[in-house]
Amino acid sequence: MYTSYFGLEEKPFSIAPNPDYLFMSDRHREALNHLTYGLGDTGGFVLLTGEVGTGKTTLSRRLMENLPENTQAAFILNPTLSSQELLATLCDELKIRYRKTGATLKTLTDKIQQKLLKNHSDNINTLLIIDEAQHLQPEVLEQLRLLTNLETNTKKLLQVILIGQPELQQLLQRRDLRQLAQRITARYHLLPLNKQEVAQYLKHRLSVAKCFRNIFDKSAVSAIHKTCNGIPRLMNLLAERSLMNAYNSNNAVVNRKIVLQAAHDALGDEFEVTPWWNNSFIKAGSLITLLGLVLAIGIWWGTHQPLRITNPTIVDINKLVAVDTQKPQSGQKEITAEISKLPAVTTIGASDSDTKVIASELASETRLARTETENVAANVNDATLLKTSNTIDAKLANKVDDNSQFIADEKNLANTQKTAQVPKVTAKKVAPNNFMVEAEEGVSDALLASFKSAIEQTKQGNESSDNVTTDTSELIPLTQMPTWVQDGVPSLEFEMHIYASDGQGWIRVNGRDRYEGDYISRELLLNEILPQKVVLSFRGEKFTMAALSSWN
Repeated sequence: MYTSYFGLEEKPFSIAPNPDYLFMSDRHREALNHLTYGLGDTGGFVLLTGEVGTGKTTLSRRLMENLPENTQAAFILNPTLSSQELLATLCDELKIRYRKTGATLKTLTDKIQQKLLKNHSDNINTLLIIDEAQHLQPEVLEQLRLLTNLETNTKKLLQVILIGQPELQQLLQRRDLRQLAQRITARYHLLPLNKQEVAQYLKHRLSVAKCFRNIFDKSAVSAIHKTCNGIPRLMNLLAERSLMNAYNSNNAVVNRKIVLQAAHDALGDEFEVTPWWNNSFIKAGSLITLLGLVLAIGIWWGTHQPLRITNPTIVDINKLVAVDTQKPQSGQKEITAEISKLPAVTTIGASDSDTKVIASELASETRLARTETENVAANVNDATLLKTSNTIDAKLANKVDDNSQFIADEKNLANTQKTAQVPKVTAKKVAPNNFMVEAEEGVSDALLASFKSAIEQTKQGNESSDNVTTDTSELIPLTQMPTWVQDGVPSLEFEMHIYASDGQGWIRVNGRDRYEGDYISRELLLNEILPQKVVLSFRGEKFTMAALSSWN
């Protein structure tokens, strides 16, 4: 399924105790050294304990692979046996022939002793390895101790390795087993992996499966370590499910989000990592902070209530610019009438003195506007009248509240009429960027055509200016982006870069060909392929990366 997608020869995260995939961390190497030392000439019992899934069985398989040729080993996986059944199983492992029916403890013990003496005479060491030894009954352990009593002046004829969970240490602390505990020549407790060893562990198993690139990014490694607490068996289950989810979602790299979903699917709710924003303490702290902020804003608002002007006035500029320019006195009267229609200004939350000051300022501005209108009314024309109306508009806008809105389309219409006054040719703006040109008497066709061409060029220039693309030189490389962007971007390996001026170029990233507009991962978009770099975007943030580069 996903093996060919990621370039794997086989599944790298099987939970089978395959010694080829054993990651020799400092702890595992030290444990193997203790086991090897315990199997020296002195013999006796060797004890290896550790939490479930830490790799004890796999380590014992590696030990058996490295045993000398003159060693005969018996491996017992199911120790939930009685004393007689354990001796019978040992005979089967050592290929000792005995009568299946009617066999007694004495008969089996004699057969085993004969085999041990024969191996010793042939210079063959005999080894017994018992896995899951925490399930052994005390009387069975005592029977094993009696078997090790067969010895020479220099060594024990039977060496025993007990492998089990931490409960085995508690079992050996029983008073009736103190003789066996004193015969343990080497003991080691195997601990889980730390965060650095987790990253090395994942790379090691991928390399054994013939994959030499980083499929798990830094956030994924951190999530795996936090979820599994460094226990290899749980890491195998989680990594296997993460690769499956990445394959289903067409992701070339496993990130934190994929790992968290895989933890819920493969390990259950017990091992799911709760995001920090779902933490109950974070929620309670956020709620208290929000309530305190609302209370502080309410107190400030009550003591510093700002001055507000109600009844906003909207001046109809269209009425002012539509005055008949042939009747200056009439135009003056209508402008004055429009100003006089301004309603009284009321205030909220202001003292009487503040109200008087505002009223005085507005009255002064109104008188100034009227004086300016009277000064220009004697010789009014289209351009002067529009200028006067704009002056009135600007001065009134300074004193009207921010909520007052003036009719922007009317102001644009007035400005267009003012700037479009060309002798003998009239241009009327009937809609944005649309002009209607009418020829007056005495205007030649050539002049009219030139005027239309100039307007068309202006309109095309405005349209082209609206479609200006972003200069990629303003973008910054990924290494200069904020930390949250760098941490969120998955591992990238640009293996090939093909640029084409017609936009048909492509790149090979993480082993797959990508074109402009493709998603490299769920949130990483390939925007543009340039001669020396590519433009990417992650969660709305654009940045660049050099061609044939990598990001881990």
